[in-house]
Amino acid sequence: MKNASFSLFTWRLLLIMASTLIFGSEVTPLEKQMAQKAIKPLSENNPIIMHKFNADPCVLVYGDTVYVYATNDTQQAEFTMGKENNGYNKINSLNVYSSKDLVNWTDCGTIPVAGKKGPASWATNSWAPAIVCKKIKGKDKFFLYFADSGNGIGVVCSDSPTGPFKDPIKKPLISRKDPACADIVWLFDPAVIVDDDGTGYIYFGGGHHDDNPVNPKTARCAKLSDDMISLDGTPQVIDAPWLFEDSGINKINGKWVYTYCSNFAKRPEGDKTIPPTGTISYMTSDSPLGPFKYQGYTLLNPQVYYGPGGNNHHWIFNFKNKWYIAYHAQTEEKKIGFEKTGYRHIFINEFAINKDGSFPIQKVTKAGVSPVVPFNVYEEIPAATIHSFKNAAVTADQRIISTENGSWICIKGADLSASAKTAIFNTDKKSQGKIKLVVGNPENGTVICTAEINGDSNKATVTLPEKELSKVDLFLVFEGSIKLRSWRLEK
Repeated sequence: MKNASFSLFTWRLLLIMASTLIFGSEVTPLEKQMAQKAIKPLSENNPIIMHKFNADPCVLVYGDTVYVYATNDTQQAEFTMGKENNGYNKINSLNVYSSKDLVNWTDCGTIPVAGKKGPASWATNSWAPAIVCKKIKGKDKFFLYFADSGNGIGVVCSDSPTGPFKDPIKKPLISRKDPACADIVWLFDPAVIVDDDGTGYIYFGGGHHDDNPVNPKTARCAKLSDDMISLDGTPQVIDAPWLFEDSGINKINGKWVYTYCSNFAKRPEGDKTIPPTGTISYMTSDSPLGPFKYQGYTLLNPQVYYGPGGNNHHWIFNFKNKWYIAYHAQTEEKKIGFEKTGYRHIFINEFAINKDGSFPIQKVTKAGVSPVVPFNVYEEIPAATIHSFKNAAVTADQRIISTENGSWICIKGADLSASAKTAIFNTDKKSQGKIKLVVGNPENGTVICTAEINGDSNKATVTLPEKELSKVDLFLVFEGSIKLRSWRLEK
């Protein structure tokens, strides 16, 4: 066993040293591997992000922007490089992404949560986040709830959706010390909502004892105090049939809808009212604290849609008067070269609701959703805003680094109808090479302009020719050693 551990350590060390020599310390072996292999076709908007592994999505709609927060599977993957199954034990941070069109996504960075370097240093892990915004004393506050493994739920808060986040209570918000939660098998997977009157509610729990998979009674719901960092009352039991994990909550047409993932216990044959294994099921109530009545199931296990299976974790949200569902799937592991399983990516599809309020079986695909709005290129665009990419890595501070000549990032559905006159690129001073704006495809498409990056300045401006363009797929193609921070077009 000692020799095996030494061998794994040595292998990882050699990879890091080689990567450092070739690409600098800012690109890890995993980032290089993802840059080479995590290629998404233009016809597919799922997964929403390919350059990182992410799981357990939760969604915040804030103004005209959607934010997705996720368990940072990449943190585990960097430790094992796919040589071991995802054990989740190394994960103590969360990832966050934003988008205005649900097609092009900005990597907003990693949020430290648990562990010695996190604000919630009392916690070991941070899994399965839940996010909500509430106005307190006239100011928007963002509350991010997380699971400390399966042993409790914490909360961190911020004045911004992307942080920095602080731990206001320095201890679990919910733990087994509460008698109402003492017998919960998995004290994790929070969901949170703020009602129209400003009252917050939290939902959590999961697991089942071997002798009772049908009615585990391990889900709970509770009212939150006005400060959102303490409970107001005793948590109530949700009797969710065949419960496994993954609480979700929505208020739809005046009804409270509790959603969850069903467990993998053996079912009696022939009863189609029973949710299949690993399926998102739902219950409804006239009250946020129940009682909830089982209604059926709606999102099948990812295995049904895509082949690879695993657990099922979701978040239903409304954006611009349309319903969507975010979830994760293990479809990209083999493409990236991982030998073991459990490393996931996030998908978003439209969520269908019947006229009577019931949920049909959802039809989800890799094609994903249509752009909600055309992509605006006339504002400052962070470099790590992409639909897809090849041989381009995202650094810890959200720059784009080209790892090979001809590397590129793509903005899908860029709106160029306003006839831009110049393109401006903000780079590191050490950058040396060219950035081309290309329409069509990165290899032999139409070159709109070429910016010379000479390393003497962190800003390059190039004049654009007069071309009649409207909504196009726009590529930034890199030659040489480029480190891009942001860019924009000007009219």
